[in-house]
Amino acid sequence: MAKATQNARTRALQLNVEGLFKLLGGTPDDRLRFWEILKGITTPAEFRLVNQQLEIMQGLIDQVQASAKTLKQTATTIAKQG
Repeated sequence: MAKATQNARTRALQLNVEGLFKLLGGTPDDRLRFWEILKGITTPAEFRLVNQQLEIMQGLIDQVQASAKTLKQTATTIAKQG
């Protein structure tokens, strides 16, 4: 069960990071290389370490998404006032 949860979190993060890479202009080869490296990690200790880093990355991505949403709302409000 825990592995399924980790796989689901990893997949969700992959989709979020992939979207972020597209926004930042990363190439498809860069994205592919990152995920090939991730899939190549096999030891449990390394997997836990990567999961911790992914959780941190997910938190940062969540912050960026929240900031972008707030910025969009603020821009819409300013546009309506102008």
